[in-house]
Amino acid sequence: MKPFIALLFALIVASAHTGEAATRFLFAYGAIGGNAMPLWIAQEQGIFRKYDLEPQLIYIIAGRAMQSMLAGDIQVGLLGATHVTNAVTAGGDMTMLLGMEQKLNYFLNARPGIKSGEDLKGKKVGIGTPSGSLALATYVGLDHLGLVPRRDRITLLNTGSTPERMSALFAGGIDAAFFNPEVEQIVVQQGFPMLFDLGKANVSFQSSGLVTSRKYIRANPQVIEISPKR
Repeated sequence: MKPFIALLFALIVASAHTGEAATRFLFAYGAIGGNAMPLWIAQEQGIFRKYDLEPQLIYIIAGRAMQSMLAGDIQVGLLGATHVTNAVTAGGDMTMLLGMEQKLNYFLNARPGIKSGEDLKGKKVGIGTPSGSLALATYVGLDHLGLVPRRDRITLLNTGSTPERMSALFAGGIDAAFFNPEVEQIVVQQGFPMLFDLGKANVSFQSSGLVTSRKYIRANPQVIEISPKR
């Protein structure tokens, strides 16, 4: 488990540095789900400390996390590729060191009474943030259901983070939304059944991954080492 997590986040420090003062930095994760588990495990089991690293793990919705990284306030992030692409095309210095998920793995949950894609016509669907992976998953998922938002009068609403999207669904502010597998189980338990499994459609997509800036890599080679042999 320890070598796997060290490889997963490409945060390997040469053994010559062991015993030196730990390097502190901010590490943001942009969504609550299984992808963040290696971070929590590495922190709880002391794996970061083993390599003289002391990251402060903070949860910030991905779009805002990327803005903070562009400003230099956060050094490393676990974010979706859409945010990296948007940042780079706008002139940002960001790069993704390692991808994790390689397909859109989301479930569409809807309020009771909505039993098919046809029932979503004229309804409200939460999409998280406009530039996130969840928004893309929503467009792709609706397309697989044969739906076109404008034609079928489906209102797409920016509902923010996962907790905010859940709250909007539970309170009746939206009629349906996509959720990652870990959160989807909670949504089902609250009485909002799964309508569609986008993961079974096997849509290739680079989702979350380890993100930082090229400037940070150049300035901190002892913290972030990129090696295909590892």
